Amino acid sequence: MSRAMASWRGAQGAAAVGVIAVMLAVRGRLLAGSYFNQDDFYMTGRAYRSDLTWDYLFSDFAGHVNPFQQLTLWIVAHHAPYDWPVIAAAILVVNLAATVLAWLILSRLLGDSWSRLVLLAVFAWAPITLVPTLWWSAAMFLWPHVLCSLAAIWLLVRWRQGDGRGWVNGVGIVLVSAVALLWHERAVLIAPLLFGVAVALADEASGWRRLTAALSRFRWLWVGIVAAVVGFLVGHGMLTDVEGGGGTARQQLEVSWSFVGRSVVPGLVGGPWSGKTLGGAVVPATWVTVVSVVLVVAVGALLLWRGGPARRWSLAVLAGYVAADLGLLLAGRSGFGQIIGLDPRYSSDTLHAAVVCIALCLRGAPAWPRPATRRVRRLVVAGLLAAYGVASAFGTALLVPHFQNREDRDFVTTLRDDLDADPTQVIFDGTAPEELVLPLVGSDNRYSVIFGPLPELPVFDEPSPRLRVVAPDGDLRPVELAGGISSLDGPDDECGYPVASSGIDVELAAPVDGRLVVRVRYYSGQEATVRVGAGDWEDYFLARRGPNEVWLVLPDLPGEVAELEMTSDGRATVCVTDVAAGLPELP
Repeated sequence: MSRAMASWRGAQGAAAVGVIAVMLAVRGRLLAGSYFNQDDFYMTGRAYRSDLTWDYLFSDFAGHVNPFQQLTLWIVAHHAPYDWPVIAAAILVVNLAATVLAWLILSRLLGDSWSRLVLLAVFAWAPITLVPTLWWSAAMFLWPHVLCSLAAIWLLVRWRQGDGRGWVNGVGIVLVSAVALLWHERAVLIAPLLFGVAVALADEASGWRRLTAALSRFRWLWVGIVAAVVGFLVGHGMLTDVEGGGGTARQQLEVSWSFVGRSVVPGLVGGPWSGKTLGGAVVPATWVTVVSVVLVVAVGALLLWRGGPARRWSLAVLAGYVAADLGLLLAGRSGFGQIIGLDPRYSSDTLHAAVVCIALCLRGAPAWPRPATRRVRRLVVAGLLAAYGVASAFGTALLVPHFQNREDRDFVTTLRDDLDADPTQVIFDGTAPEELVLPLVGSDNRYSVIFGPLPELPVFDEPSPRLRVVAPDGDLRPVELAGGISSLDGPDDECGYPVASSGIDVELAAPVDGRLVVRVRYYSGQEATVRVGAGDWEDYFLARRGPNEVWLVLPDLPGEVAELEMTSDGRATVCVTDVAAGLPELP
């Protein structure tokens, strides 16, 4: 029987299945109630408008070059746009795969020790990974990186323990690292973490000689990984124009404390249990920070006292990983101030490193408590699991109401229901609410960008008698003018402005400028196509029989517009009785 299968046997294997089942039940339910938010919308819109080309895949996206993420976005935008159950299932599957890998690694490092079950629960239940799990963009930022990192560690541990051919494990590690780099540049952290694991596993040496032993034993592996990382960094530098994070020394210190003391530390012990949220940041209460620091220091001291032969190296590796993670944050976003250090998106990946490093600390350690029967050790483990479960439940209860994006779900559901009820409606292309997409992304927060991929195939800014504006709740409402400028009386008392093939100018009572809606009231004896123009802009509408009105969107043209040119296709003379231009009145 393979070691992978053996790790699931017995009471501990059954308990591990139970820990994972709890994770799947809780996170599956929470994911089902969550929805898309912010980056998800405009990144999907960008992908939908793009062709699947090398330029698109390797484009500079806010300083990132992540072709595999871009490919995923493109596939989703074109084949399952805004299908949250599909996205939620994919997130849960990757989360599950990472948790299974974590158990396999813990089983290899700790054998049949019950401590591996506690560490599995920490990895599976910690709320620090919950926030990025409930948000698709953040989940893509976290879980593929963690999955690849754990896969590389698992292959390295297998190799070190003599399972499988060395070159197969080595090639697998390099390939996994390359995939992670092409997914997100945070994968540069995999290489130092792998080296730290190799050093902690170098039992044939002691002290500083562990470094040379790890270098020598896996020298070709390090050559391959360094080549992959250097090649990626060179390509990344050529394709992006990345600016530093900026910020003063004081800001960097504040970010550092927020990241380590108020985000990573509470997150590892199941917190925060009390606090508040500010946008995407989680601000723990002061007492939570104090208690968390005390707990982490106590666990660290206990590991140094009762840990295995590699305990000092393992804790150093964990400290180095956290420092490297912090360095990436400071290099890119320290100018945002301490609030950025409180965003779980940037600290959540430290969890898997902590679990692996603590397992390395416990590897080879004497059983504890000692002397103790197996029953006593089981009771201790059960108590630790219960305590961590309760702590995680409080942390989860604090975070969930703020990060499930239910308002976004209600907004999009309302809009889609209205479109489904009347597909002939045309949407005035306005700016989405900040709660949906922040204005920081420029024109990408317009409705036509973020809702263009909808299966209902909405139309924007086209001439229509059913032009609609989007209300704050997503409801589509008939457009109305807010203080519009009307046209002057036409030359024909009965017809107003007779629009024929020769054309006519409709004069406005006052010049207008900016992006406006234009209401045209008319009547016609039969259908005819009418051209409306001003400067370099022109548009067409179908004039139908009888009295009617149509709405057009006048773009922001250079200079003022004092008149509109109208021409019929010659099938009929269309009588335009009134024209008015102005801003749409938003509900």
